Amino acid sequence: MADLHEMFDWLEEFGPFYDVSCVTFVRSLSPAEALVRLGADSGAITGVTFEELQERTMACFDSDAMRTGYVGALETDGWSVLIQLWTGSIGADFSLLRRLSQKTEVVSIDRNLHATDHFVYAADGELVTWFDLLGPDARGGNEPDRLVDMMRKVGLEPDLNEDGPDVDAGFPRAFALARKITGFPFSKEMLDMRLLGAVVNSG
Repeated sequence: MADLHEMFDWLEEFGPFYDVSCVTFVRSLSPAEALVRLGADSGAITGVTFEELQERTMACFDSDAMRTGYVGALETDGWSVLIQLWTGSIGADFSLLRRLSQKTEVVSIDRNLHATDHFVYAADGELVTWFDLLGPDARGGNEPDRLVDMMRKVGLEPDLNEDGPDVDAGFPRAFALARKITGFPFSKEMLDMRLLGAVVNSG
């Protein structure tokens, strides 16, 4: 039987997600609603292709802060998928996650090869569970053990600490865990869909 994470191995090889990125799943909000909740001007939300998302991301890149506020969003299976490239501002900003998860639930995977990778699950404005993929034993949140059974099923051993062996394919395994929660996989084919894009958290 193939490991559950193998369908997400493409993320380890696909340049736009490999180095620094953030993918966030939001239940029951449309892409436009999710972007506005993050601070986007509703009048500035426009349709973009994935290639245009990359171009606008770089156009909005702040080299001093080493981040960009541009986000692309698409909708599938009752969830909006928010994509940030070359930054992880949603997944690294707990105040944004609390705002985004009001009366719904959010899964966010923040990738940063230069620092660390994080997985966050939030619901109803609260951080339920979050952990560093290098040390999933050191979980935070108001219910840090909520996801431990699902973590084990995807190979993210909840008792593994940063002094132990590295998690093999930790980034793909995080997306396998997201699938357990959302019920659908984040696939490369989704990037062929038309997205909505906007600058978020601008004020």
